[in-house]
Amino acid sequence: LNIPFSRDDHNPVQIHGYCNGIVCLIEGDNVLLCNPSTRECRLLPNSCLLVPHPEGKFELETTFHGMGFGYDCKANEYKVVQIVENCEYSDDEQTYQHCIAYPYTAEVYTTAANFWKEIKIDISSSTHPYPFSVYLKGFCYWFATDGEECILSFDLGDEIFHRIQLPSKIESDFNFCGLFLYNE
Repeated sequence: LNIPFSRDDHNPVQIHGYCNGIVCLIEGDNVLLCNPSTRECRLLPNSCLLVPHPEGKFELETTFHGMGFGYDCKANEYKVVQIVENCEYSDDEQTYQHCIAYPYTAEVYTTAANFWKEIKIDISSSTHPYPFSVYLKGFCYWFATDGEECILSFDLGDEIFHRIQLPSKIESDFNFCGLFLYNE
């Protein structure tokens, strides 16, 4: 399979989802949909939200924060959703401690339209979704935290985000938590 990425050592190729034999890959800011059985690949257009890092002093930085991939049975097409974190640095020290966080933004790519469009994401800047999602029956899910653990879901058909509260009886003394499909 010929993957049209630069193969830069600084940006490893990562699998960010699969659905019906289609695999979603990223390398740096590049997103690719591949069908290994037909050996076809589609390099997605550049994001409409991710802006290049400015030279020298940062004013506004946008950072990829989470991606989901799946099939929308209502529209009969595949979609990629991307969550972007926006922050502005308060001084020349470009570290997380000096970052002023703004609300997240999100965008959706549809295979039929072949472009990204910005969509509403109504979660606070204190919510931190983990970068990898799980797809199941028209929804993408991310484990997230906003002071307490929760699940962030995205309906691929309606293109709406939802926050799902976890049960209160979950033990909180674990080091890592993630989502996976079980018996599906």
